[in-house]
Amino acid sequence: MATKTIVIDGPIGQYSFSKQFMRNELSGQSKNPVLIKISSLGGSVDDALNIYDQFVEHGNVTAELSAFVASSATLISLGAKTVRMNENSFYLIHKAMNWVDEWGSMNEDEIDALIAKLETQKQQLAKVTLQLAKMYVKKTGKTLDEITGLMKQQTWLTAEEAKNWGFVDEVFVPEVAVNYIENLQMVAMITASDYPAPPRKLAFKASVAEREAFEAEESMFNRIWNKIINKQSENTPKKTEMKKQFLNVNKVLTVEKLESTADGVFLNEQQLEAIENRLALDQQIVAERDAAIAERETVSTNLANALNPFNAIDATIASAETPEAKVLAIRALLSKKPATQPAGNMGKRDPVSDGVEWDVINNLEHNKQVDKNS
Repeated sequence: MATKTIVIDGPIGQYSFSKQFMRNELSGQSKNPVLIKISSLGGSVDDALNIYDQFVEHGNVTAELSAFVASSATLISLGAKTVRMNENSFYLIHKAMNWVDEWGSMNEDEIDALIAKLETQKQQLAKVTLQLAKMYVKKTGKTLDEITGLMKQQTWLTAEEAKNWGFVDEVFVPEVAVNYIENLQMVAMITASDYPAPPRKLAFKASVAEREAFEAEESMFNRIWNKIINKQSENTPKKTEMKKQFLNVNKVLTVEKLESTADGVFLNEQQLEAIENRLALDQQIVAERDAAIAERETVSTNLANALNPFNAIDATIASAETPEAKVLAIRALLSKKPATQPAGNMGKRDPVSDGVEWDVINNLEHNKQVDKNS
């Protein structure tokens, strides 16, 4: 049965060489020989561990490493039955890493919370590193301390060094010798991935003249590379404290001060979300305030309509400014006006009401006659 060849020459993970991709490639191969050509700087640990398991389950996989092989790419090779490496290539292992994106001014409480968060991440990473180290120990036969020490160094190994460590079973000579560190684009990609720059030395046998030429080229490369690094440093926007601080904005963002560059002030997604939430809250407060004002105006109108009949009674009532004052004015008017005399015959002993001439009424003949007969 012909050997199936699978090439992995990019990031390991969901959007490139994923565990699903490898499962699909190995489908139907049973125990047929499979050659995996690996030239990758790594990627997702989750995908790498699953691919490792797939290689172990298949049982007849040969991994052939070339160029720069690092991180998760080395993990998947551990699952192969045999690991071969191009003599011009490089190999790197390191401790598990996690993306940390924390910045900005913080008070002591926020710093404590951040420390607790990072401590939790550190503990989780330590667990992952330990598991990965055990996988390397199983492959190489080295001690756990030796492997974790190498992971901590995060250094590039040549093919021969990788074989001496036990990561590689065989070093092979390619048909065409390639010095990968001459590829400046590849070197830039490596350093951009936060890996150490590869060693600037010949990775293949060469004559004295070739080595002298390489050393001259290496010197020129270093000069050019240093200029690139310095230029990048010069072009990196320098953060400065803003001349004017916007205290209300700082309060919303829970920062003491804002920093800016010549291009302006830049906010992260969390800070923009904080501003968005505050604007939404302010809009809600304004809506509730407007509703309360409208309700108050309605109550005021109803009260004025209710008091109008009382104001029409007397000027003192109308001039009273509050409902309580109007009540007092009404009571004062009532106290000045006596009650109306009951209707019917009244004697001299009855109280006299204003406007009633009782003497005249009692001197009438029929009233006098009534008085004599009574």
